[in-house]
Amino acid sequence: MIVVDAVPREGGVELVLDGFRRAFVRTTFPVYLEELPPGLPSHPSVAEVVPETWRRLDGSPVTLYRVELRDLGLYRALRRFRVVNDVISPLSQALVRLGALPMHNVELRDGRVEVVDDGYGFPNITYARVVLYDWYGEHVTGRRYRLYVNGALREEGDLRDLEVTADVVECPSSACDRVRASVKVVTELRRSPVDVKGLIMWSKAVRVLLREIRYASIGKALTVNEAWVAMRRRFVVPRSVPRVEGLKTLESMAYLDRPGLLVYPEGKCYDDVYQVDFSSMYPSIIAMYNISAETVNACDDLRVGPYTVCTRERGIVAEAVERLIRLKEFYKRVDEEVAEAFKWVLVASFGYLGYRNSIFGRIEAYEAVTFLARATLRLTMELAREMGLEVLHGIVDSLMVRGPRRVVEEFVSRVNEATGLRLKLDDEFTWVIFTRSRDGMPYPHRYVGRRPDGSVKAKGLIRSNQPLLVREFYEEALRLMAGARTCSELRELRPAIREVYRRYRARARVGEPREFVLWVRGEPYVRGPRGFYSAELGYRGHDPRYYEAYIDRALEVVEGMLP
Repeated sequence: MIVVDAVPREGGVELVLDGFRRAFVRTTFPVYLEELPPGLPSHPSVAEVVPETWRRLDGSPVTLYRVELRDLGLYRALRRFRVVNDVISPLSQALVRLGALPMHNVELRDGRVEVVDDGYGFPNITYARVVLYDWYGEHVTGRRYRLYVNGALREEGDLRDLEVTADVVECPSSACDRVRASVKVVTELRRSPVDVKGLIMWSKAVRVLLREIRYASIGKALTVNEAWVAMRRRFVVPRSVPRVEGLKTLESMAYLDRPGLLVYPEGKCYDDVYQVDFSSMYPSIIAMYNISAETVNACDDLRVGPYTVCTRERGIVAEAVERLIRLKEFYKRVDEEVAEAFKWVLVASFGYLGYRNSIFGRIEAYEAVTFLARATLRLTMELAREMGLEVLHGIVDSLMVRGPRRVVEEFVSRVNEATGLRLKLDDEFTWVIFTRSRDGMPYPHRYVGRRPDGSVKAKGLIRSNQPLLVREFYEEALRLMAGARTCSELRELRPAIREVYRRYRARARVGEPREFVLWVRGEPYVRGPRGFYSAELGYRGHDPRYYEAYIDRALEVVEGMLP
């Protein structure tokens, strides 16, 4: 049985299991107070009050009062007082204490709950996703639907014919009334970058109910994961931590307040290029160097540029992030989609170190990580040059180099040994084109490379908000370029590219209506004869000159890439 959801009841909790089954388990709900209001212990909803010794994040001891509630209704009234440790809801805390872990496989025996899975596999539930679309593409106001069940397309049709039954369903608001589910995720309210499958795995990994994170930002999953570590070690988790950045001179600001290292490439084509990437570089630095708000400048065990890091006790953020790294590496071997969901949380783990509202963040910790990242990439570049490799491009955690493959492989091993991080040979290209911007400056975030199997990797070229007409022009141009095995062969493609351009420029006048849709902040528009209008109003003509000019600019970009 999988714990899909839970509903607090007086004297316990009603577990919502897969297949719409339900079971009641008796329990109380813990609420932690820094001060005990007079008369609270005698309230009929209070089962027990237990004073406990905890630590603040600065290490100082503090007494908390753990109030066990029979009914969560009183919790709303207690929130007026100095409540702590409720970043994780009392309901989720009660579930974990019971062993009724969200999205885990459990067994019920004599009113007790026992977890019977290892916490890694995807829960054996039915989950679905409803996607609406219309003539202009996918959109929450579409009149037709596609239904995906457990990740596979099951059916599509008119929205009026939709019927869905599943344990968890993600659906646009206009379709959710046709859905039966224990937990619904309304598409328009979802703020996270992952869909329902990723949210389910976040719920399982951080041990919090899906309905508590379904509409939260990515930081909610991250903060809950860190809060569990803190509470297990009896650190008080406040609702907010007022932190003030230490005074800095202008010179120190210029030295410290810097992003990752960027190596600008020359805007031209190179043959036989290898791309190497550090796996989860920033999170790995956090874990390796014990970076956390409470460890930076706490003692001088380790020097990190202008800062020090205390290593006498494991940092809260470092421990929490290390667990997420293990989860991501595990799922990379078994489910790339789930691994990508954990990658998003790991990306946020670094950004939250410098976020002013982060409970476990601190700007000095953030700056220590970027300092170490720049130092690591500089060391990597030095090793590459010592081994005779040519460094063409570098961006934060990635390098592109030229040289014999055996030397590149040896270089990767030496970097791993020297840094303690995991550098991997990520891609191999028969040629790579680095581009320039319109003003002639190198454009490090846009490049195109051809792999030995003939596939093409294009970064920063095709965007989802471009009209379909333009995207398809780029895709056809890239297919032509994939036929060239070397930079010299690319030079011969200009006539063929021009022929493709002429066809698409003609389509700018007489193409299908859907080819002219542009997406602005997720909303579909068409440039009409009198300006832009919403595609939701129906197709009302387009301005051919606007789309011809768009194709002209696209040709300029493609021809600018050719040697």
